[in-house]
Amino acid sequence: MNDNIKMFEDIEGLLSGGRLTAAFSVLDNAIIAYPALRQFVGELERLRQGYGYMSGYALQGLPDPGLAESYAGIVEGVRTLIEAMARQMRLKDAPTLYFNTLRYELATPGDSVAALVDEYRNVSQKISLAALAENPAQAARQFSVQAEQLEKRVFNRVWTMYPLGGADEASLRDAIADKSLPGYFKSLIISAVLMGLMEQADERRMLLLMDAYASDDADVSVRALCALLVGMWLYRNRHMSARMRNRLAALKEMPGWVRDVRMATMQYVRSRDTERITRKFNEEVIPEMMKLRPEIEKLKDKPLDTEAMEENPEWAEILEKSGVADRLKELQELQEDGGDVMMATFSKLKTFSFFNDISNWFLPFHQSHTQIASDDIPEIATLISIMGNAPMFCDNDKYSVALSLSQIPPAQRDMMLRQIRMQTQQMDAVRMAAMDSGHVPQREELAANYVRNLYRFFKLFRRKGEFTDPFSSGLNIPAIPSLEQEFEDSDTLMVIAEFYFKRGYYSDALEVFRRLTAMSSPSASISQKMGYCEQSVGDISAALRHYEEAEMLDSSSRWTLRRLAWCHRMLGNWDKALDCYRRLAEDKPDDVSLALNIGLSLVKLHRYDEALQYLFKAEFYGSGSEKATRALAWCTLLGGDYERCVKYTATLLAGTTPRPNDYINAGHLSLLTGHPGEAVDHYVDAIKAMEGNVDSFLRRLADDKVTISAFGGVDPQLMAIVVDTSIAKSK
Repeated sequence: MNDNIKMFEDIEGLLSGGRLTAAFSVLDNAIIAYPALRQFVGELERLRQGYGYMSGYALQGLPDPGLAESYAGIVEGVRTLIEAMARQMRLKDAPTLYFNTLRYELATPGDSVAALVDEYRNVSQKISLAALAENPAQAARQFSVQAEQLEKRVFNRVWTMYPLGGADEASLRDAIADKSLPGYFKSLIISAVLMGLMEQADERRMLLLMDAYASDDADVSVRALCALLVGMWLYRNRHMSARMRNRLAALKEMPGWVRDVRMATMQYVRSRDTERITRKFNEEVIPEMMKLRPEIEKLKDKPLDTEAMEENPEWAEILEKSGVADRLKELQELQEDGGDVMMATFSKLKTFSFFNDISNWFLPFHQSHTQIASDDIPEIATLISIMGNAPMFCDNDKYSVALSLSQIPPAQRDMMLRQIRMQTQQMDAVRMAAMDSGHVPQREELAANYVRNLYRFFKLFRRKGEFTDPFSSGLNIPAIPSLEQEFEDSDTLMVIAEFYFKRGYYSDALEVFRRLTAMSSPSASISQKMGYCEQSVGDISAALRHYEEAEMLDSSSRWTLRRLAWCHRMLGNWDKALDCYRRLAEDKPDDVSLALNIGLSLVKLHRYDEALQYLFKAEFYGSGSEKATRALAWCTLLGGDYERCVKYTATLLAGTTPRPNDYINAGHLSLLTGHPGEAVDHYVDAIKAMEGNVDSFLRRLADDKVTISAFGGVDPQLMAIVVDTSIAKSK
């Protein structure tokens, strides 16, 4: 299997290099080697002939305005063929859930999408007529169970079907437009289309999502958009056909398109913070709460006014003292800002058998579902009903809670009921305030809900490793080439860039900052941040260029000047680093750090006497700091002032934490002053400080070219003996 995958990767490399003829040859050999691929001979020949006609025409030197489109179409056709061939080779025995499901679906060819949807439509009608049955509740439950089984079948069929055929596409379009079908079924179809799209590129699926965006059902529309953006991100570097481009152009003309794209993008942007929020909750909040458990237990018998349900003030006091209150407040602020704070709470509640079915991860919450409906316990039914309208929970978190209710003691259910009611009221108040200001949050809430459903599936599903996780690839929607116009608003881009920057996603932030610089006037702040991003990803030269831009725009920034100095140091531009440090010191002549950096820069420039002036200053103002002492020892060693070097070196070695380099430099000093035996002792101490790593010791000696060059009076053989003896004695 690995060899097969390698073969197809090689073909992709040929396509990227423009070597279509070689790619055709590899595919010919693949078809010869694997009989299961012979069904693709006709398509391969069609693509080869198309390339031959196009090449022949182009080589005549005749103008062809459609050449680029034709060439891209053939390359895309080859890629599609490769994917189909890879799929066929895995069909027989690939153990993944996708191929297991596909094999089952292929074994039941009569169950077409159209047939399954028609059957579902009939069952849905029976549910609506169940009230006329002799036993309405029993009939409704019976038909509901049938409907739920059909929902899974439709999902699996649409998920695994490739390519999406014209008749099946039409059936799905009819289902989405059918007002008699429940909205949650239509939304489920959208997720099935997306999951199939994630397995293989499929133009019909993309077009179906585009058209579904225009649905009157807000949930269907928003889910279709969110799914479409994922597809566009996954295949952002693939050729988009004229049909796709035209349909996308039509969407761009819709009044709410740009607003919705930006809104959905922000949900994906915020999802990047989920892992950090979850980690904070698990590593900071939960451990502290566990520490407080004994104190809270002491208060549990304190009387409460059960009618007013006023919290015991002692609880708050305990939380304040522990610092937990601050962390909880931070989490609340993150939630108000759109952060997903529920992931940490509900990630452990995905072990119910309900979540073994992939379709249930994407099923919109509805309290009539047979696995959660409860007529026996009124408070459970009430909780489920209230939770259905609670915007702080996404759909599969709602199912998690509903499935666990029967296992929770009545007292805790009552407490949950009060909490959910209170939070729902708070969210309703926020909603009303937003609406009063002219903002309608419904579509935003729907997008947040769906993105969180997607996030939980790709992070928590028991077989998640079998799926391509779009969230792990960044999902940087503004970087999709075909959506450039949607992000021409600098304010939106700045919000996204700042989000990435503050959370440490420097590569993504850099990409967005570049967009900003192309559409707005130069900014010192943006140049600073771009420099910091480049520095953080390890491109010091690029960071330097941005810091220089920032300095030209605002020469008063000491922060920029410090960054410039650091970059010059890292690049070995010591004369320029020195200039930066001298400029910084003009306003702060007594700054210990600046005096040290000026001194060390002068040492690197072999200006030892000048360096000593600044290093003495650093020693004086730093009250004998170890950094200053170390710098003085180094400077006096290189400058040949061995008498002073002995004093500073002795101080370092007598300290609490001598560094390996301190011992190595002490060994150098002993050699230069004619004490090779002492040098051995110091080198042995250095090796021990390096935890016995002889290779590191030898690399340090080899790298220490400046110091080694000062060994003019040391016999090379003596040096070799000293080093050899040191290594031997260190063992």
